[in-house]
Amino acid sequence: MNHSLPLTRNQRGFSLVELAIALVAMGLVTLLLVQFMQMATHERRETAGRDLLKRADDAVLAFAMVNSRLPCPASNTNGLEDCGAGQVGLLPYRTLGLPDASARLMRYGVLRRPTAPDQGADLATLIDRFAPMRVFGGGVATEYPLGNRNGLDLCWALRSAQAAPVDARFLHVTRTDSPSTIDDHVAYAVALPAPGERFGGQQAGTAPAFDSPRRGSGLGYSDRVLAVGLDQLWTRMRCGDNLSAAAHAHFNAAAAVAVTHAALVDYKSQLEIAKKLAEANVANGAAAVLGATGGTASAAGGVADTVSEGLASTGVASFRVALGAVATAAAVAVTVTAAALVATAAISLDSANDAFNDVDPLITRSAALETAVLEHAEAADAAGIY
Repeated sequence: MNHSLPLTRNQRGFSLVELAIALVAMGLVTLLLVQFMQMATHERRETAGRDLLKRADDAVLAFAMVNSRLPCPASNTNGLEDCGAGQVGLLPYRTLGLPDASARLMRYGVLRRPTAPDQGADLATLIDRFAPMRVFGGGVATEYPLGNRNGLDLCWALRSAQAAPVDARFLHVTRTDSPSTIDDHVAYAVALPAPGERFGGQQAGTAPAFDSPRRGSGLGYSDRVLAVGLDQLWTRMRCGDNLSAAAHAHFNAAAAVAVTHAALVDYKSQLEIAKKLAEANVANGAAAVLGATGGTASAAGGVADTVSEGLASTGVASFRVALGAVATAAAVAVTVTAAALVATAAISLDSANDAFNDVDPLITRSAALETAVLEHAEAADAAGIY
């Protein structure tokens, strides 16, 4: 005989309503989980893209510091720079030492403007652009290239690029609010398409143009762009400090010493003329003393002659005695004045001799200083910026 007991409340199963609620809750949780995973995947890809752009930027800057120029674009996906490829191509990731193969999809551009002022602004070519001021014969300062090629020449190319007018034929970025309008030139730019998508905007073409890094994503555009401006690279390379020292402080000092040396040599020539003039004045004074002495003797003789004539003429020519005495006194005065001139001329001659002798050590020291400062200036040009 089967006796079944009634089920208690805790022993009952799920009702259909409770089961439906549970299924809906699980569906919502699953949907939220899927959305979270999608967002996490998207954020992970965005982070990976930003990290790749940052590593590419660091690699380009390191290349510039070591090679004193920016790398050329790669013409294909092999990742090797090809300086015949022009301004825009693919990132030369193997040349830069980037191990991430996904970098082969990155677009890369570098400013190459050989027609800009001051020997061009081709940032991917290393030539001796920096020509400091040198002082040659005649004390004239002239720009003179020393044949060294280093980071100073890259800084000089950036300086030339900054001074050049805007030209759409050379690497530039477009305006944020008007993607088809040129904004300004940049030193280099790197772009990466969104995962699984093609480039959009300026990156889809072959022109030396990139969209502004601040351009937001939209329909048909989701590229990530990193652009380094001319001023920004100038600051990163510390061009201002190094060019100020190498181009101005050292060579300005060398030019100043060279001009001073030339001035001292000219001053010695002037002192030599002054010395000869002083010697001539001494000789003229001596001659004047001799002439005045002769005049005194002649006047004294005239007085004696007049006295004798006065005695013979019973005083008729006595007035000539007074005139002779005046002439004698005048001759004596001339003699005294000439003697004073001789003394003054002798003092001037001594001063001229002292100055003439004192200037020689100054010329010798300035010549040695000119050589030493110039050697330091040339060493600064040879050392570059690192």
